[in-house]
Amino acid sequence: MPEDAKLKVIAKRSNQLMTHVVTVWLCVLDSASRNNPRGTVKLDSEQIAVVQDIDQAIVESILSAFYEKGMIDQNHHLSGWEKRQYATSTERSQKSRAESKQRDATPCNTMQRDETKRNAPQRKNDKIAPDTDNRIQITDTEAELQKSDKKSRARAEKGECEREKRTKQILDPQILQMLEIWNAEVQSKLTPDQKAKLTPRRQEQMAKRWQDDFQQDMRAWRHYCEIIGTSEFCLGRLAGKGWTIDLSWAVESSEHIAKILEGGFSGGNYPTKPTPCAVPELQPVWDKVQEDFSKKYGKATCRSWLARVNITRILKYGDGSVVSLCCPSKFIKDWLTQHYLADLTYWFAEANPQITRIELITEG
Repeated sequence: MPEDAKLKVIAKRSNQLMTHVVTVWLCVLDSASRNNPRGTVKLDSEQIAVVQDIDQAIVESILSAFYEKGMIDQNHHLSGWEKRQYATSTERSQKSRAESKQRDATPCNTMQRDETKRNAPQRKNDKIAPDTDNRIQITDTEAELQKSDKKSRARAEKGECEREKRTKQILDPQILQMLEIWNAEVQSKLTPDQKAKLTPRRQEQMAKRWQDDFQQDMRAWRHYCEIIGTSEFCLGRLAGKGWTIDLSWAVESSEHIAKILEGGFSGGNYPTKPTPCAVPELQPVWDKVQEDFSKKYGKATCRSWLARVNITRILKYGDGSVVSLCCPSKFIKDWLTQHYLADLTYWFAEANPQITRIELITEG
């Protein structure tokens, strides 16, 4: 295929690399094999571009050349598809057996069989039964062909399942939305004329961060990107700082996310350390709550969401008390309320049974 004359013509017509033409043609053949009826293609240039990591404009120019050359007709059917197909595996086996018989019928093979028959009596305890041996040979060949055909189909089905799984993962709508937000909030400020691309490695990392660090909440991811997009340090705009963030670094680990959310990449303007607990007698309680939080969700997640949260007061009512936790922003307050308030309430009560309720407030 890499030396196919037609594909070379396509490469010249579309003014694209031969490697890209071969890649897109493989996608076309794969689509034709999957669809019903087979031989008809249903193509999505954007999907091919994302999966194969090729610019969409390149894919579209190559597909247009396929149509212009007549390799795909106006009904989206591959020309000459039927000529290359066998209706069933039996036909493939029959064709193979026919070719095998044709080879056996050559004069050279005939002379060899005759010579074997003459030498057969010389072999001790050997029976001469050419007809039986022939039938056994044909039967064995057929069985081997059928076995080989089954293995080929099994490998093809396994490969198709793996491709579908990878494609589904790469084209996961949440991951694509995360990519769009990153491009809008960060990449547009780094490279205005070029968007970040979704490689398999990045997709895997983003899926893990989406699950473990952002609790499958797109607002949290947008908040994270907004922090990066407003950081002169992350955008490489500070004199003397030769570092610029990219998507791979941003989703590489929970530690990186914690550093961003803590303000550790604000160009040296690090946030002040959390002030001591405004209610001194609750400092050991607050330390124990953060310890329990870290054990369940990890140190990075604990730092991400509790680093700038502090106890400001405790009010007693009846037989219990309510503790007020001050959050630096409404977003963090809403996030803690939705995802962690039940755990925080439990851990406070476990550390001090008199605390029966937690109140989340914002600064000011």
